Amino acid sequence: MSSDPTTRNISFTGGNAIYTKAGTLRGARLVASTATLSTLANSNSSSDNFRAYRVATTNRGSVYYKVVSFDQQTRGWIYAGKSNPSGKTAVVGMRKVSTFNQGNLTTDISNTTYYFGTSSTTYKQPDWTQYKIGRNMNSLSGDYTKDALRVTGVGTKTNGRDNNATYYFVEDSAHPTVNGWIKASDLKSGSGTGTSSSSSSTNIGANQVLVNYVDASTGNSVTTKLLTNNNSSTQTAASYLGTNLSGQAYSNIPTGYSAPGDSTQYGTSNTSALAAASYGKQVNYYVIATSSDNLFSTSPKYTSKANNRTYSGLPGDPVSKNAFTSPQGVQFSSLLSNLAKSSYTSGNGGQRTTFTSTDVFNAVQGAKMDAIYYLAYCDPMSNILDGTKQAILTASSTGTPSVSGLFGTSSSSSTSDTTDQLSAILGASGIDSTGILSGIGNIIGSGLDGIANSLFGGRICYRIVQLTTSQDAIKTANGDSIKMGTQVTIPYTATASKVVTQDAIKSYQNNLESGFDQAGTDTADQGNAFNDKTFQSSTSALSGLLTDGSGTTSTGTGSTTSSSALSSDSGLSNLLSGLFGN
Repeated sequence: MSSDPTTRNISFTGGNAIYTKAGTLRGARLVASTATLSTLANSNSSSDNFRAYRVATTNRGSVYYKVVSFDQQTRGWIYAGKSNPSGKTAVVGMRKVSTFNQGNLTTDISNTTYYFGTSSTTYKQPDWTQYKIGRNMNSLSGDYTKDALRVTGVGTKTNGRDNNATYYFVEDSAHPTVNGWIKASDLKSGSGTGTSSSSSSTNIGANQVLVNYVDASTGNSVTTKLLTNNNSSTQTAASYLGTNLSGQAYSNIPTGYSAPGDSTQYGTSNTSALAAASYGKQVNYYVIATSSDNLFSTSPKYTSKANNRTYSGLPGDPVSKNAFTSPQGVQFSSLLSNLAKSSYTSGNGGQRTTFTSTDVFNAVQGAKMDAIYYLAYCDPMSNILDGTKQAILTASSTGTPSVSGLFGTSSSSSTSDTTDQLSAILGASGIDSTGILSGIGNIIGSGLDGIANSLFGGRICYRIVQLTTSQDAIKTANGDSIKMGTQVTIPYTATASKVVTQDAIKSYQNNLESGFDQAGTDTADQGNAFNDKTFQSSTSALSGLLTDGSGTTSTGTGSTTSSSALSSDSGLSNLLSGLFGN
């Protein structure tokens, strides 16, 4: 659509649903039902506003709009009638709306001097009233609570959003870059004595960064954390703090909050702010409050149908490992965080207590958990001994393929952990590891991927695991009347790709969905991909996973695996003897 975007904000009448493609096309899947759209249309949350941005006509003359919610959680195509809807204020199931109306400024307001309250955050447009137009980032960089403000504009949200809150446009003559819209209730008249969240009130050392955790929904500071890096002479502040979803800033998120997704406005802001961080200064990091008024406030449990058998849990335990998923490019924990805030399973302040399987599937789909791809290691011993290439556990949680995750029970990159693991493997085969481990110390120090070439002949391989679920599967597992507080089961069907090398994974540029399609699958090979030990916790020691199978028993609905060390059969002993010349 080429018209002024601000004229394409819409609301719904509940007459039609949103689909992944035009509803009459083969393969179209439901994104949001008519009942869901009616709920969103009457929501109090401004993030539930929608924007239309594409239009298409089928060969039968049906016109469809592509729409997206302001929070980007709901996106798809909705029927708009049989004629060109251009210029119309209402079409089938939709109507154009104004999200914010400016009013007339009274003399009393224009003649009053105002000051910021607990927050000096202003907006280019009032929050969630225009798609992807939000905070004035210049207002986040200092303490402006003592600056006198003049109000030059007034307006209110519409359609019941935020209870039709009133906003003022404020001008700060001392710092004009701060000018912008702010909720009227966040201002006060009189002397400027607001609470400062600036680094000026905290003594920040030359090897420290003050992280100010800001609630994304209110713009208020939740808490601050003074982080100290004893290696500041060799490591930049940006490298120390990490990124939006990994590193020190992420690890110190206060209880009750989570990080925004990388692709969101706030995730992008976090990434930019952390990349520009310097020692001795403050950095703002947005966080999202975790709601307890949601069906998924209770973490779900998972089942997997793999190789025609049903297991409790997911292969390789990506939840515990927090594996990076594709094509989202975020850790599993971030998907779960999005799921726990879904509007489809929100209690709306206690008004909703029961949910359908459609609600649950919409929430899962909105969190991008209906189709998940991640890496699993192949057993390096089976690579060499019998070629079956069994998958054993979730691969590296760093987002790129690495052998490092195969070692260590507490830290996949710990040299001491790795040495302990290798010692257990060699010792279980009756080989004296004393001289061997000291000889590979340089390999460990220079990067654990080198071990793949020296210890396992460079034959560390992977499988891409695809997990899919559906509304019907969710209904079968949970019924169609799910009470708030119930632990929901998300049943997945797991399929593994053929074995792929590390070089092949890198060539996919971390788009595992594309890699899965390119690698292909083999029905007869799924037994090697999903043997019982595939479902053991990814934090288990490698020495306990590389058994010869004699210590493994199946329960049908789950699995237990012996934690004993490697079986000292002659084949393995001869293999290791050959590798190390013992």
